Amino acid sequence: KPTTSSCGGLYDLTTLQREANSRFGFSAKTTLGLAQALYEKHKVLTYPRTDSRFLPEDYLAVAKQTAEMIASEDLPGPLRELAVHAKKALKEGYIKPTKKVFDNAKVSDHFAIIPTLQAPKSLTEIEAKLYDMVVKRFLAVFFPAAEFQVTTRISTVKAAGKELNFQTNGKVLVKPGWLAVYGKEVQEDDANLVAVAAGEVVRTESVDVKSLATKPPARYNEGTLLSAMEGAGKLVDDEELREAMAEKGLGTPATRAATIEGLLTEKYMIREGRDLIPTAKAFQLMTLLRGLAVEELTKPELTGNWEFQLAEMEKGRLDRDTFMAEIAAMTQRVVQKAKEYDRDTIPGDYATLKCPCPKCGGVVKENYRRFTCIGKT
Repeated sequence: KPTTSSCGGLYDLTTLQREANSRFGFSAKTTLGLAQALYEKHKVLTYPRTDSRFLPEDYLAVAKQTAEMIASEDLPGPLRELAVHAKKALKEGYIKPTKKVFDNAKVSDHFAIIPTLQAPKSLTEIEAKLYDMVVKRFLAVFFPAAEFQVTTRISTVKAAGKELNFQTNGKVLVKPGWLAVYGKEVQEDDANLVAVAAGEVVRTESVDVKSLATKPPARYNEGTLLSAMEGAGKLVDDEELREAMAEKGLGTPATRAATIEGLLTEKYMIREGRDLIPTAKAFQLMTLLRGLAVEELTKPELTGNWEFQLAEMEKGRLDRDTFMAEIAAMTQRVVQKAKEYDRDTIPGDYATLKCPCPKCGGVVKENYRRFTCIGKT
């Protein structure tokens, strides 16, 4: 059956960081630094610290002028190939008002990250990679959807008097649409089926049985962690709090990279390839906070509650003094708990380890700062 695939929206900082990490392995901090340099030093990108993926509705003329700049072939090196797509977008009238791109209601203090009218001159290799991402997305978002034929093929194998059906799924690209801007880079990701003529018989050459097991969820990398931070509201059960966090998540596009780098600097997690691995120090902190009964510091509900109350303040339903009094009371309670704590361990039933005590073979439980043997059971 025929199906279509549309291009994603323009970039905000978080989606730019996420995709740069996925494609090039850039850290969130590196991507922010590159985007900031392209904005401040080279003047070729718009303001990068944005959480919007839309342009103002009166920006249509500027979008066309930007496409004309790209079509002029003033771009350096490999970026010059994008001139063909910019010319096509202008010739075919692809750049037109659409709510997918132009929407005042979804523009906050700043709009999406797009190229400026200034052509870049002397970009470094990694700066050019990031600029290329933004230019391609800017052009692709105006192109028509890609068209595919999605195919499900059933191969019937007769064995020992039985018929066994094997299903193969794939799709064939009919019209590239926006994928043309990305070239083979994206099209090769699509699973295409080998053509089969009507009535053709399949010969079974071999049959292999493979025993597989489920795998645990993959560790976070910076891209997936940014997504988790952006959508942290999904982890909140309370509907009002979840709605309050819908547009915020944990942190802002401008602070999430610094948060991740701070955790790395303080050794709460380490990089292993592209994966982020929590350290013993991180587990110790969680154990400590649970033992001190200040678990709210570890939960997104805290941010959700604050965002909800800030929204109530905006609507005049909550006064600032009441909000700040709650913040002060919570802070005093946490500080008091920390002041009163003067032991190396915290009582309580914490994680039981699978490995036995090396001295007596007893059960080992994980506590703050140390592992404690509680003897044989």
